[in-house]
Amino acid sequence: ISTGMFVFIFASTSVNCAISLWITFPHNSATMLAYAAIAALLPQALLGPGSGVLIDRWNRKRTMIAADSFIAFCTLLLAVLFWFDIAKMWHIFVLLALRSVGSAFHSPAMQASVPMLAPAEQLTRIAGINQVIFSVSNIAGPALGALLITLWDLEYVLLLDVAGALIAVTSLFFVHIPN
Repeated sequence: ISTGMFVFIFASTSVNCAISLWITFPHNSATMLAYAAIAALLPQALLGPGSGVLIDRWNRKRTMIAADSFIAFCTLLLAVLFWFDIAKMWHIFVLLALRSVGSAFHSPAMQASVPMLAPAEQLTRIAGINQVIFSVSNIAGPALGALLITLWDLEYVLLLDVAGALIAVTSLFFVHIPN
């Protein structure tokens, strides 16, 4: 699970940075960048407290699979809009917000699954591994996103997130997470 989640979180962080840079380049507007940041963060912040309560009642494995698949679908839809050159700023904002909704369910489900999978004496080590995953993703992910947006068109960079989600979902199929 950790490997799949690392790939997914790393890819998502890279793509978020690439989208932010793509918005910044043509518009050169802090306002547009702020709107994108709000769209990408506000739904997760608003849904976060309530999503934990729901996740405790739901099957965590299915929740992570559904959330990751939903995020991948939103990103794929955005890639298709760019592929056909019909993407508008409002499309980007709406799809960033929808991706954030998926993240509001993915992150708590993943965190709640750790104590169920690892023995009590390994929880500290697993927490350390998870912290490394988030730290590396938050440091190296934006660097990769910045590099990729200069090398590829945005629609191809977006596919990195879809591939990361597929890897994460595939890894979840091989694991049993008790309720």
